[in-house]
Amino acid sequence: MQEQHTTRTRRALPYVLGVSLAVNLLVAGLFAGAAYRHADMMGPGGRHVPGVRDYATPYVQSMPEDGRRAIGKALRSGPQSKALSREARRALYTEMLVALRSEPFDPARAGQVLAAQKTAVEAVQETAQAAWLAEVTRMDSTARRAYADALEQELQRGPKHRDDKRKN
Repeated sequence: MQEQHTTRTRRALPYVLGVSLAVNLLVAGLFAGAAYRHADMMGPGGRHVPGVRDYATPYVQSMPEDGRRAIGKALRSGPQSKALSREARRALYTEMLVALRSEPFDPARAGQVLAAQKTAVEAVQETAQAAWLAEVTRMDSTARRAYADALEQELQRGPKHRDDKRKN
């Protein structure tokens, strides 16, 4: 009797661990998604809570117009551009809605959607970083110093909040 119980427990263990991992990924993905969506929200004490966009924005805002255009063009072309499309993003959210409403809930399916979203974001980020580095590499030392000065000014200015825009 004890041997049968042990065998059943051993067979179930990988499934239990898999479900546990999927649930953990789902929760982590939901928190990451919320943090990204509310990146410009204020934290405790009225302090700005940095988000994913906060890291890239100063680099792009400080870039000369032709550099920004080149980065945008790189993002709109190539295989990662499909990840940027509204249709692709909407399809992944639709898949998540189906997964969330399914009975019984399948955490592995939800985890697959989160993994697909992560892959799409990483592809876009890699392309943006490569395009940015190519633009900076093309600059001569004078232009690069001017860009560094513009970046420093952008960083000193700090994040622009929606409330600031409404007051103007």
